This record gives sequence, C-alpha cells and structure tokens, in this order.
Amino acid sequence: AKGDYVIFVNPLLVELPIWQGMGTRVLVIDCPEALQVSRVMKRNNLTEDQVRAIMATQASREQRLAVADDVIRNDKSIEEITGEVRELHARYKKLAENLAS
Repeated sequence: AKGDYVIFVNPLLVELPIWQGMGTRVLVIDCPEALQVSRVMKRNNLTEDQVRAIMATQASREQRLAVADDVIRNDKSIEEITGEVRELHARYKKLAENLAS
C-alpha cells in the first residue's frame, strides 16, 4: 500500500487473536449498544432479537474497547466525527514519520 500509513479494517480482530499485533495501533469505531441495535435493525430489516442473537456470537463492546488504542464514538454529529478523524490522521502521520526515521 502507498501512503503515509495504512488502515487495515478487520472486524474479527478480537475474535481471531492471530490478527492482533499486525499493526501499530488499534482504532475502534464505537457507539452505544442500543444505537448499534437500531442501526442494524434498520439497515438489514431484522428484529431486535435477531440482531441481539448475532451480537451474542461476536466479541463484546467491552472486549473491542479493551484492545483499542484509539476510539471514535459514532454517535455524534458528522462535524464532531470529522474533527476527530482529522486529529487522528495528524497523529497517525506523525507516528508513521517517527517509525520511518
């Protein structure tokens, strides 16, 4: 990959520990469970029970947050989230520069 740094998207990072350690930092995109459930229900046309059954097979929110170096909460305005992304981008660029030197 080309660029100052690479973001590797891995939804199974916690479930399959073999992936852990493949990067320098772990960024978790998080939102409250109730919001997550309602978004999945709307997006996939599922019932709450169906969504919760799927979630029960996945790593918990607490497990994902426990491995996070950085967290973006996806329950704010787009402007707030954009500001956080810009700050992380600057931080990640600086970290990449330090690793390269």
